[in-house]
Amino acid sequence: MKILNPNSTLRFILRWLIILASVSFVVGLAGAAFLRSLTWVSATFTTHHWLIFFLPIFGLLSVWAYDTFAHSSAGGVKTLINQIKHPTAILPAAKGPMIFGTTLLSHLGGASVGREGTALQLGASLADQFSRIFKLTETERQTLLLCGVSAGFSAVFGTPLAAAVFASEFVKLRSHIQFNACLCTAYAADYIGRNLGGSVHADYSVFFPFAVGISWVGALWAAAIGLACGLVARTYLWSFRKQTEAVRRIHSPYLRILLGALLFILIVAPTDSYEFTGLGLSGIDAAFEQNLGHGVWIFKMILTLICVGFGFRGGEVTPLFFIGAALGTALAPLTGLAPVVCAGLGFVGVFAGVGAVPLACSIMAYELFHPSIGGYALVACSISWVVAGRRGLYEPEG
Repeated sequence: MKILNPNSTLRFILRWLIILASVSFVVGLAGAAFLRSLTWVSATFTTHHWLIFFLPIFGLLSVWAYDTFAHSSAGGVKTLINQIKHPTAILPAAKGPMIFGTTLLSHLGGASVGREGTALQLGASLADQFSRIFKLTETERQTLLLCGVSAGFSAVFGTPLAAAVFASEFVKLRSHIQFNACLCTAYAADYIGRNLGGSVHADYSVFFPFAVGISWVGALWAAAIGLACGLVARTYLWSFRKQTEAVRRIHSPYLRILLGALLFILIVAPTDSYEFTGLGLSGIDAAFEQNLGHGVWIFKMILTLICVGFGFRGGEVTPLFFIGAALGTALAPLTGLAPVVCAGLGFVGVFAGVGAVPLACSIMAYELFHPSIGGYALVACSISWVVAGRRGLYEPEG
């Protein structure tokens, strides 16, 4: 029988406490800095819409920066997932600053992109730098990367429980030890970001001053909204993959992003559709207050596909929240649910299908809106995930 060495166990615990605390501190502050910078950049574009005409330059500058200073860091979230599943070389130190800066450039020009891609890559790359200090096994390094992902997600979105679940769910890992480490890191990063970094997150709970009544009929309506979200998610995934195949035929990344920027400008500028640019946070708020109609979410989806598909950095999750919330509120008159409930279910439902993360999205609804919506959210997100094909945006192709 193997007898555990108390001193060895204590060293192991202290070592990981230091690692997790360090990751939480660094990623929490980095996430807060990113949010504050993003708020300033978005506000700058909102008051200076002429910056959209500089989007081609910002795009070319982003491609040049990666090509010149961080060519090995050019891979996105899919590359990160492969690295988590099969850790090899330590992520380049330049990866975090590069995704940070290029995402800000995208938003300075009004590109319809998000921030989750930045959050995940920023968190993981910063966390992985501790692999240079501590000698870690492959499993330990995998845990470290997952903690970085959960810390980054939590620091940017302010939903620590959903962040921990997301970190495990989107890479399809099922380790209780790793989940507990992610949970601790996510809560700590969120706390540090809010209290030391001054992070301010959108408060959607103001739209839910009441507890959502649960009933079998309501659950059926939630399932119907989940079905609609799944169909929209499936459409987005199909469109993105087909677009990616077409865009890859343009071998030069400079030409790709230039064409994407010009197409985006040709759609937005003549129609004065600036409310559909950027993250779309004001559009999300509007969806909780009024019926925006079906044309709104369709238009936002087209713009997001263009920007993400042609190579602008930032990801698509927050625009997907916009798409889902607008879809939900447009469907509200057909259901027996309150419009804000429909908007909330759409908010999480579309991303649940696109990202194949139904549990994380259900918990996000619990954290962002009201605990009582959690049951309906689980129904809607699960249905959306199944209808979308259970193979999300982060899955390897083929």
